[in-house]
Amino acid sequence: MRRFRKGLIARALSWMLIVAINVPWLASLAPVPAAAQQAARGTVAVVDFTVRPGLQQALLSRAATDAVALELSRAGFNVLPRTQVQSALQELSLEPPLDRLGVMKLGKTLAVDSIVSGEVVDVKVEGSPRTAVVTILVRVTDVASGEDVNGAAVPGKSNPRVGYVGDDDQLIREAINNAALQAATTIASYTIPEATVLNTLGTDEVLLNRGTRSGLKEGMEMIVLRGKEVVGRIRVKRASTSDSVAQVLTSTLGIQPEDKARAVFKPPVIQVDRGKVKISEPRAKPKSAGLSNIGKLLVVAGIIFGALQIGKGGNAGVEGPKAEAIIDATGPAVKISWKPSVFAQANNDRVLYHIYREPADPTRPRVPVLTARSNETSVVDTQTARTVSYVDIPPGQEVDTPDLTDEEDVPGVTAGQSYRYAVTLIYRFVSPFTGQTGGGQQGQQQQDVTYRESDKSWTGLATPLTQPVLLSPANGSEDVNLASVSFEFQTVPGAQAYRVEVSTDPTFQNKALSFYTEEVMLPAGATVTIRNVDLRTRFAGAQRLYWRAGARNINDQPGPAPWPGDNRGQYRYIWSEGFSFTPVVEPPPAP
Repeated sequence: MRRFRKGLIARALSWMLIVAINVPWLASLAPVPAAAQQAARGTVAVVDFTVRPGLQQALLSRAATDAVALELSRAGFNVLPRTQVQSALQELSLEPPLDRLGVMKLGKTLAVDSIVSGEVVDVKVEGSPRTAVVTILVRVTDVASGEDVNGAAVPGKSNPRVGYVGDDDQLIREAINNAALQAATTIASYTIPEATVLNTLGTDEVLLNRGTRSGLKEGMEMIVLRGKEVVGRIRVKRASTSDSVAQVLTSTLGIQPEDKARAVFKPPVIQVDRGKVKISEPRAKPKSAGLSNIGKLLVVAGIIFGALQIGKGGNAGVEGPKAEAIIDATGPAVKISWKPSVFAQANNDRVLYHIYREPADPTRPRVPVLTARSNETSVVDTQTARTVSYVDIPPGQEVDTPDLTDEEDVPGVTAGQSYRYAVTLIYRFVSPFTGQTGGGQQGQQQQDVTYRESDKSWTGLATPLTQPVLLSPANGSEDVNLASVSFEFQTVPGAQAYRVEVSTDPTFQNKALSFYTEEVMLPAGATVTIRNVDLRTRFAGAQRLYWRAGARNINDQPGPAPWPGDNRGQYRYIWSEGFSFTPVVEPPPAP
């Protein structure tokens, strides 16, 4: 037996036994495949970053977008290709920055978990040796809820090079790449605090199964989900090490046990003051009660001061108004859209919006042509003349604006005429100071209430256009030679730029199936002929093709950012109805 234990066979058996025992442990140390990591991180779409005014828009936006997409992919996220994201944006007529509804639309179209967006906040190139510093803000927004669930605000710095005499753009790109790496690392390492609703406490509180050990803390806001549907919003009131009590802020479908709660991510705040960048974390520890009371007093004082300033004028009721030429059921029209300003969002006494048109009716230059309710953010100006009733205030009250009456007759827009619009807000103004009527202690407080109008916020130009009339190839044409197709159509008044779209999709909705000709510039009253277009490579084997012509006024407010390598998305076109044609059947190749 002793000879057996010391023999080669016994030693081999011993080593095999040791390996067998440790295989599960060794397997646990094996690296996780990249595909599995990406599946765990989720699928994301990165939209073009915005750039703060005054910076190099073209260079910074594309460089930051591509760098963050690359680093997120390296960090284990499944990142969709840029071309696929741009195609979906074009199809949905969306442009960054996206609002909550835009994020949800784009996310559902692309079937991703999150949309990644961001902003290039600040760029500096200085020092000796010259060094670039770029600060970016990145947001990760959940598609199902429309809430931010992750993000980062980081500066990136280029590596100093003694004696460097090259282009500053190279230093800036290097700083962007370093910032993107930091942002992706921060995002990948962040764990979103989550909990499960154990029970409801009365009508406005719930008990959660997680506490401070899991990252929950007092004041933290959380959304409540049932599956992928948001059913409510809560705020943590008391948190122990293992559980928490939260107050119900909203409950659309009723919060129930087993619902999941997830913390709302508060992105860092970046401020640029006199060239200095300051990044502040919203998750800082709460201030003392005394300081909190002082803060409340300052807020109240600010509200009073703001109300007084608004009462004097010099304030806008909307932000970023846009005017866009469209075709609606009545024909050529203009869509005016806007976002409520900070004042309007916080004002519970909004009444309605006034929309003015320029050039105005010379007989009534100050009369609004349209109105919108206080909860609306867009309206359409058509060719139809109308009677506008625009003073929507209680009987016996007067609006504090000049030359306004209850009703006015206003003409509609004229096709081919360029317009711009101004949007104002009518609001109920209550003076923060009160007077007293009657004598002694029996007197009653009296408030000064008036209805006022904010300053005008102007759009860019918009030109309502008729649709181009297609001539050739005629609708239903057969045996069209794809090697040399000539498209002919009529120009329209008010437009100078034209192009043709050809697709296998009769609705022209799937832009991945479309081909666009180069834009041509022609005066009104001419017949457009775009000659000798070779479609063989693009549409080889197609049974039927569809084509249409688009027109635009070159002075109109621009639309979304261009697609890579093409400017087809840069402007909004008024498209004709579609015609179809059948390509010629090519003879079979010679044997």
